[in-house]
Amino acid sequence: MINFKTVIRDYTLRDKIGVGSYGSVYKAAKKGEKQFFVIKIISLFNMSEKEKEDVEREAKFLNSINSPYVVKYYESFIEGSDLFIVMEHCDGGDLSKFLNLCMKTGRTLPEEKIWRLFIQICLGIASLHNKKILHRDIKALNIFITRDEKIKIGDLGVAKVLNQSSFANTFIGTPYYLSPEICEEKPYNEKSDIWALGCILYELATYKHPFNAANQPALILKILKGKFEPISKEYSTDLRKIIYSILIKNVFKRPSIYEILSNCSKYIFVNIK
Repeated sequence: MINFKTVIRDYTLRDKIGVGSYGSVYKAAKKGEKQFFVIKIISLFNMSEKEKEDVEREAKFLNSINSPYVVKYYESFIEGSDLFIVMEHCDGGDLSKFLNLCMKTGRTLPEEKIWRLFIQICLGIASLHNKKILHRDIKALNIFITRDEKIKIGDLGVAKVLNQSSFANTFIGTPYYLSPEICEEKPYNEKSDIWALGCILYELATYKHPFNAANQPALILKILKGKFEPISKEYSTDLRKIIYSILIKNVFKRPSIYEILSNCSKYIFVNIK
């Protein structure tokens, strides 16, 4: 049983900072290290040996991702019937918490800050898609931020490594960010991550989800209609255009992450490099 102050190898578990369908998450300290880590604990109970090997192999693959815009995965190991994944700790919390604090000020985000945060998210997604990794659960809660407002995409626990031109078929993700193709239970690819990215950009400009409803069936209908309130006219035409270009139902017309970065190249500021 996991308790606070439990020692696993060289790590001492501290505060429990999250619980999800894929396991529990703890802040941890390592002997001889000044920095904190995050450890995700995933139960392998009832898994076959083949399934355990697959999960461990995918966890180790995450270690190959080396981007300043993706949470660093340091190592993974199995103890008993649990898989432990050791990750970078982001001291500013997640983007959802950040936006809630901003909303309480009663002021919208300055457009320069929106572009700065958005482009960092894009660069993180580009590093994943470049390795054929589909995140499948892009949302504000899975985008982390440091105290100096550097963005890092995290929670790749449901990520899938894709072969070229392959599609995943699992119905997965957070309802507010589901793409039309997932809602229709059609095959999907990295363009579903792009749709979720568009939802994030809309949130940055409005503090709201582009599609909202009292229940999931009603939400899915709204997503399939693709209609959402325009953002404030205080923002530029460029910002409005890119939101509409991303939140487009036709998956073949939806831009790739590289096209998005190309289209907003003039907003790539020196201070995000």
